[in-house]
Amino acid sequence: MGLLTNPSITQKAKYCKALIRHNTLICLGLYLLGVGYFCLLPDPNFNSATYFSENALLPGLVYSELRSETVTLAKNYVGELELEREHHRKDMPYAWILAKMRKIGLETHTHNFTLNYPLGGGKVFTGKNVYGILRAPRIGSTESFVISVPYRPPESVHADVSAGVPLMLAFAEFARRQKYWAKDIIFLITEQEQLGMQAWLEAYYGLEDNRVLNAGSLNARAGAIQAAINLEVHGFDVDYINLKVEGLNGQLPNLDLHNLAQKLSQKNGVVAGYRLTETKQRKSNSHWGKLQNLLAMVFSQSTGVPTGNHGLFHRYGIEALTLECFQQPSSKNSSPGVGALLKIVEGISRSLNNLLERFHQSYFFYLLVTHDRFVSIGDYMPSLGLMAGALLISSFIHYLSLYYPEDEEEQPAGEDVTGTESKINYVQVGFLLLLAHSIGALTTVLPFHTGLNNYLHAANLSTQFSLFTIMVSISVLVLILPAFVTLDAFNSEVLQIVVLLELGTALLTVGMLNFSLGLVLAVVMVPIVLILQPRQEGFLNKGSSRLFCILLHPLMVTYLVLLGVTCALFPELSLKGLLGKALTATMDAITYSVVDSMIYGNWLFNLVALIFLPTWTLLWFLMFSTSTSKVRRPTTQDGLTGATNADALKQD
Repeated sequence: MGLLTNPSITQKAKYCKALIRHNTLICLGLYLLGVGYFCLLPDPNFNSATYFSENALLPGLVYSELRSETVTLAKNYVGELELEREHHRKDMPYAWILAKMRKIGLETHTHNFTLNYPLGGGKVFTGKNVYGILRAPRIGSTESFVISVPYRPPESVHADVSAGVPLMLAFAEFARRQKYWAKDIIFLITEQEQLGMQAWLEAYYGLEDNRVLNAGSLNARAGAIQAAINLEVHGFDVDYINLKVEGLNGQLPNLDLHNLAQKLSQKNGVVAGYRLTETKQRKSNSHWGKLQNLLAMVFSQSTGVPTGNHGLFHRYGIEALTLECFQQPSSKNSSPGVGALLKIVEGISRSLNNLLERFHQSYFFYLLVTHDRFVSIGDYMPSLGLMAGALLISSFIHYLSLYYPEDEEEQPAGEDVTGTESKINYVQVGFLLLLAHSIGALTTVLPFHTGLNNYLHAANLSTQFSLFTIMVSISVLVLILPAFVTLDAFNSEVLQIVVLLELGTALLTVGMLNFSLGLVLAVVMVPIVLILQPRQEGFLNKGSSRLFCILLHPLMVTYLVLLGVTCALFPELSLKGLLGKALTATMDAITYSVVDSMIYGNWLFNLVALIFLPTWTLLWFLMFSTSTSKVRRPTTQDGLTGATNADALKQD
């Protein structure tokens, strides 16, 4: 009898109902706290100055042995290459490059690769890479590092970076005469941008599981690759160096490698840093300027697309970054010149040569605030934890609402409870979960289906329009599914608990692999999911909830984001022109994400299709659940059996 009049039960119910009553307010407060915490990260109290964790990298910073004859050789190579480029407008001057490498004394080879374009109705693209190996004179071929340059022919739509080839050849000639190398040096010139680099890496490591890209084989290999430096040189009269670090799926190089490149550039009189531009070579000291730099890295990293050829090395455990050297404007009279660039490459090479083991110290997960300050994973993860935690706490409060419904008046002890007892329909909830994730799996399969792609290509539909049609068709299917499924209020609340748990867990998991992607998804999704009230009565409430839910669809989010970018880049366009251009950009974005998934292994498309599209599908089912009904809920006094207090009294 004492259990039925225990005051702690009433007090517990009071607190639980208070949580239920302020559920949205509490969780939105946590979300805003997470956003506010992230905005504080540029403050010096929340970030740290960069430093070297690996002392073995320091020798390259001491002195340089490079002489003026190497600088003269590089300038001579520039003139010769310009003559060759006049005769090779669409391809690489292979013969000239091979001849120079052999003359220098490198072990020279070519590498052929073929791309069987999966979405072009049988189109085939070919390419060729050229590489030379300088064998280490002090030790066998056990370790190596790569110095690479992407070659862009004169008719390429990308900016000209052909000056990197003479720079590399001049340094190769200098390096051949040195006797202190303990690692092989691979000098690699790739064709077709990242495609050539991906093919070379697959061939180097003997991977043959890519049915789209036929990587071919290599005639010779060096030792295990420890690091790689990619050079994009726009001109020898260098003005500043932009350090690119973002890799495939948001991976980053070890922070020590970034610090090494930045310090060596500074030592040789060249301004270097992350995301430098001509008008903003020195990062602003204001809080807003630092926050902009931080957000720029977050948005770039969240796409999972590498910002240069270096980004494809990270999946093989190789630390790499790109040095994009911009040419000075003609108005300036002096610049550090090619000598400074050669000394930077020499310093990096000597430091890498001195490494006794792989990069393992310093940070692999970080965000750059400025060129010399960063935020470590321990400092930025709480922001995502607060936002994703809001979903997990909301799911717990919804669980409490199953036992402490806010609209139910307390019954006196021993009084019978009328009404129908609600029970979880495991079959229905489980079926909806299986159906939603099956739709997600179907979304990942259809764009890769060869027969469907060939049929759409035979119908003279463009690749972009074909993939967009597939995505829209699946979305329309999801939109009409609630007409065939009915959820009562109790089971819809159970399903909402599952959705909140799944979404919160997914955001935390993604954030551990790619924090920027997890952060962007959390900022967009969490407030809308928290605001949605699926079981509210009234046409206006239901309509607004369904509208917000539609705006949360991955296709709509992509379109709205690209519409905002289009408005910022093309303000002169009319409204109709902006809407059309944003739609075209959305089609292109879907196509690029699918192709990147096929060729490079970018998992952004698969992640959205397998996790976040099913989550949205379940939310859409919730929008059509029945309103709250007066049903008997299980209470904490009843336990999980649902026995009434009257039954307990009779048994007593």
